[in-house]
Amino acid sequence: MKSRSLSALVAATLFAAASASAAGRAPDLDGDGVPNIVDPDIDNDGVPNALDRNIDGGIARSGPHAGKHIGDHLDNDSPAERDIDDDGQDDSSLADRDIDGDGRADDSPLENDTDGDRRNDDSAAERDIDGDGENDDEAEEDDIDGDGFADDDDTEMDIDGDSTSDDNDADVDGDGRGNDDNAEMDTDGDNRTDDDAAEENDDGDSLPDRADSDDDNDGVEDNNDADHRGEDDEQEVEVSLARQAAPSGSRSRVKIQRMATGKVELELDARGLTAGAVDVTVDGVVIGQMMIDARGEGEQQWETNANDEDEINLTIDVVGKPITVSRAGVVYFAGTVPLPPDAPTGGGVVVTPGSDRLIPGPAAPVGAKGKVETEFGGAGVVSLELEVEDLPTGSYTVMIGGEERAVMTVSGGKGKVRWDTKAKLSEGRLPLDFAAAGLPVSIVQGEAVYFTGNVPAAGPGVADGEDGDDGDDGDDGGTVSLTRTADAPAGAEATAEAEFGVAGIVSLEVEAEGLTDGEYAVVIDGEVRGVLVSAGGEAKLSWDTEPDAARGELMLDFASAGAVVKIRKGDTDLFTGLLPASL
Repeated sequence: MKSRSLSALVAATLFAAASASAAGRAPDLDGDGVPNIVDPDIDNDGVPNALDRNIDGGIARSGPHAGKHIGDHLDNDSPAERDIDDDGQDDSSLADRDIDGDGRADDSPLENDTDGDRRNDDSAAERDIDGDGENDDEAEEDDIDGDGFADDDDTEMDIDGDSTSDDNDADVDGDGRGNDDNAEMDTDGDNRTDDDAAEENDDGDSLPDRADSDDDNDGVEDNNDADHRGEDDEQEVEVSLARQAAPSGSRSRVKIQRMATGKVELELDARGLTAGAVDVTVDGVVIGQMMIDARGEGEQQWETNANDEDEINLTIDVVGKPITVSRAGVVYFAGTVPLPPDAPTGGGVVVTPGSDRLIPGPAAPVGAKGKVETEFGGAGVVSLELEVEDLPTGSYTVMIGGEERAVMTVSGGKGKVRWDTKAKLSEGRLPLDFAAAGLPVSIVQGEAVYFTGNVPAAGPGVADGEDGDDGDDGDDGGTVSLTRTADAPAGAEATAEAEFGVAGIVSLEVEAEGLTDGEYAVVIDGEVRGVLVSAGGEAKLSWDTEPDAARGELMLDFASAGAVVKIRKGDTDLFTGLLPASL
């Protein structure tokens, strides 16, 4: 469940033992010579602690108190019950590591009922997970699962102790209200509401709000979340465009929002126009089309690193640039994309390197999609792929840099063509024998243009195991070994591997071997960026600018090139090193 400092655990155990010794005896409710802290049936009523509704109170079946009621009359879930297992430690004490005395430590993945009240910790009906008499959503409750880590502690990665990390938990604080519930005003239960200016991590996960694309972990990205509390520079700004040749009474508005993570969303709407597609041009570049429906209305969104099929990838800096809405060369509306508050120089646009969408042309059917994907090596593009969907069956010419490079066959609405410096014609890959980086792309049939776009410009390269077109099979330089500290287990090893694109690292993986099973914080540039879970001595954690949730990848929305990386257990660094700065 939780990352925990071994030294803290040992200290707590020694403290408890010392306290019992100082008192002259350890609590032993049933007098059977087995201290309550390790007695599987504290009240000797024949019901094991793990199944007993009142662990420290019942009629003893044997021993010196046989036939008599010993202990209290308070069920485990009673607000007045402050020491469920009568081990002499208050349930809210940092020293109490097994609140219900069932032999399963409170931070064990096998412990699903911390306070022994027979309600699962992640049940909506469980309102006091650690049974300390303070409801999980009370202001006084600052350690919901009673594991000794405050709910707002940076090393607390499972606030409600349900064995689901806060990064993936649909109810982070276990109060029975899901993160997406409109009534949930304090997602992580740390007694600071999500709209409190002092609340810098709404959901208590591994990412502070400024680096988190979903601050409250409700499954809706911040830029589309109606109840998102933005940072000072995350407000939406909207302006009306000036009507040019558009009909009287028509209007068009442009809206922009930049998130603290660097993500930018551009939204355009219009009404009062005749049905059909209109071109949207920013700073002289056609960035896509907006469809006007039969009612004369239309709306389109662009987003950097777009992850919604209805959005178009925003590949250029648009902040403060001229924008027009036109059809067949006639400009209907014109204006300037507004500046978000405190916009950094260049607008702060983050563009996904090596992967981009193609822009539908005049001949493309409504809903048609296309994309270009590249892989970079030391000598530039080493692999190039174009893919389209929802085009009519037939053959299409692929133009790159003004030259015909291939014929794409579309069947069942889909078509694909790939070039590679290590071409295998048997696998359908064409030889990439031309410099492709930055060249214009178009997919046409005769004079009809279906898609346009550009191959991403070459950057430092993507260290994904592909070699440059020089055929060199040497080390791509994207992997570094982390230095083991004296506190790490002997023989343990850890590495960090980075893949680069034009904007820096686009994929990052930290891997460790030889660690004791459990959870370890991965700290990058001083911030906890995720939790490494070791099982069977092996652990791996990945980030990506386009994360695959099915593979457990986290969003790479922070600068990482050349940053200090550490693998930490509690307050103890086990590995340290520097991430690659470039290839």
